[in-house]
Parts: sequence; structure tokens; C-alpha cells
Amino acid sequence: MSELKKLLYERIPFYSTLGLELQEIGDGIAIFEINFREDLTQNGAIHGGVLASLVDSSCACAAFSLIFPNGYISTIDLQVEYLRPVSRGRLIGKAKCVKSGKNIFFCKAKVWNEEGELICTGSSQLLRVDLK
Repeated sequence: MSELKKLLYERIPFYSTLGLELQEIGDGIAIFEINFREDLTQNGAIHGGVLASLVDSSCACAAFSLIFPNGYISTIDLQVEYLRPVSRGRLIGKAKCVKSGKNIFFCKAKVWNEEGELICTGSSQLLRVDLK
């Protein structure tokens, strides 16, 4: 995991900017965590784009874990369902690749708060991109 994690943080500095922490990756699963920060809010609640990024990043890494080091992943569709606002604490996003084709991957994700309440769900379709 350390080699893959290092590559991801080098290629995607956005993870560090948001404070996304990759906790687990492998076998079609990825888990990210992020702490609530005031600079990531809108009207006191975490911005929906932060939650969408958590869902998107988790899904992409779940799919990426299935093809690394032979390819890369790019999101082609993302859907996020927001279930409740977040105004404190730590969030955990877990994604699973539910179907992997030759070039298209289908992933599902869920995000929980520290109390175990479901905050949002999402799904994404991703395209395999060959590394050159």
C-alpha cells in the first residue's frame, strides 16, 4: 500500500489540499478520512463539494487498486446523495468497486460521521486509462 499511496499523493496534490487521508486501499476497496475544518464550510456545514470529493476519491482509488500499476482511472460520471449536514468531527468514506469491466468500472461509496450516522452515499463510473 505504501508505494501506491505515495504515487497517489504525488499525482493528486488535491488530496493534501483537502486533508483527505487514505487509510486503506486494495482489492477493489478504498477508505479515506477527513476532519471537519472551518475553511471547508458553507453556512457552518461542510461544503457539498468536499463530500463529493470524498466519494469521488474513494471510488476512484477502489477501482485504481484493481489495475495498479498497469493503468490509471478517470471519473466519467459521479452521483452524490446528501443525507445530512456535517458541522463537526471526522468523516469516513468507504468505497467498493462493484463491477470491473475491461475499460469501465462501477463503484459505490458511503460516508459516515464519527457517531456512525450515514452522511451521504454516491456512485461513480470510471474509465481505465493506460499509462504510457
